[in-house]
Amino acid sequence: MELTLSDAIADYIEQRKQAKLEPLQKARDKLFENIDDLTQRSIATAQYNEAAAPIEAAFNPVDWLTDAAKRAKQISLATHAAKFTHSDAKASSMLVTDTHTDSCGYITTASLSNKAIDAVGNAAALDVAKLLKISVNNESLITQLQDKHINALKAFTDDEILLNEWQAGFEKALGDEKLSGHTLIKQLYYPIHSDAMSEPQYHLLCPLFSSSLAHELHKQITKTRFGEAKEIRDARKKGHFHTELSESFPATAVQNFGGSKPQNISQLNSERYGQSFLLNCAPPTYQAQSKPPLASTSVFNRDFSFKTSALIREFKAFLAGLTVQDRNFKTRYKRDYSFVQPLLDSLFNHAAQIQSLTEHAGWSNDQDCQMKHQHALWLDAYNPQPSFQSEREKGDWLEVVAHDFSLWLLRKLENKQQYLLGDVEQKYFKKLCLHELKAFERHTPKLGEH
Repeated sequence: MELTLSDAIADYIEQRKQAKLEPLQKARDKLFENIDDLTQRSIATAQYNEAAAPIEAAFNPVDWLTDAAKRAKQISLATHAAKFTHSDAKASSMLVTDTHTDSCGYITTASLSNKAIDAVGNAAALDVAKLLKISVNNESLITQLQDKHINALKAFTDDEILLNEWQAGFEKALGDEKLSGHTLIKQLYYPIHSDAMSEPQYHLLCPLFSSSLAHELHKQITKTRFGEAKEIRDARKKGHFHTELSESFPATAVQNFGGSKPQNISQLNSERYGQSFLLNCAPPTYQAQSKPPLASTSVFNRDFSFKTSALIREFKAFLAGLTVQDRNFKTRYKRDYSFVQPLLDSLFNHAAQIQSLTEHAGWSNDQDCQMKHQHALWLDAYNPQPSFQSEREKGDWLEVVAHDFSLWLLRKLENKQQYLLGDVEQKYFKKLCLHELKAFERHTPKLGEH
């Protein structure tokens, strides 16, 4: 015989009654294990019956449903709950049961064909919410109340007056009688259109939190991480074939609501233990493709300046803080090994990256190449053209690169208000660069050796 909604409601009430009776039954059974005297057993049974009688009476279906209908106003069934935005928000929650799909491409609460209905309000009355959400063949008391009847409850009484009282009471759980907003739900409306002939239009920038959508997301993510999905994940890790599709939600985050009392937020939040998953919405990370600097006129281009910007800032701060007393070996040592040398290291790393583009060897021969010739001789180290390699072997370009480095550095360090740098510093920076550049060139593999 097929289970009806009335049967499911009766089973629910019976289960709640048994949950209340279970501690009494366990205490009675424990006494029976320790006594054999029939008189004492009779006394224990009488004590159990006396304690169980109020529970049996309270869970008589008619009495329990009458009490539940009176308590229904203490909760609100909702798909969008205000307390997720702020636990002290006094705004109305919303119940949206309509289902539709549109062509906008976004997943919304209305996109869910089978929405999980949440309940907010007095946590002591959440049993009423569970009653209303019992579903058999996609029919529940919620759908019946929305259709203005409660035929499923006619199996418990023929009294039309009582049925009307039940219906009126349970309908109060479908939403607040007076809808209200609250500053703590932070709903911001941005005007998009307004004229004298039509109603103003707005974009809602901060909509109510959709607990139904969060619950569906939580269910889908949990399903991919536990249960049968574990076999699929294990097969993927081992490189084995599996007939089922492997689904995953990488880089998710967890947002917690309600702290140690998630039931104070909502019923579904309690079922999720206060957890709600957040999908990764960060933009994709792209790895820059290294290309020959055809459009650059110098190795000291914008890219290199960006890479060394932090070092330059620190160098300028160091120079600006020097005093007459700082004219000593210790200061000069710190200048060379804490600032100039790291800049040279950055330069050689930058050059090595360009030189490693062996698949583009000969790029300086391109007619669109704007790179200074001496710089190109350094950077296009594996240019196959014999004349290019012959000129490169002479090494005349070393002086030019070192000279250009010193000019670039002086220009970056310029600060006429706090210190002055001139020919002496320029020649010294050139000397340091030329020494390191020659060492770098000695260790650079020649054409045919790389």
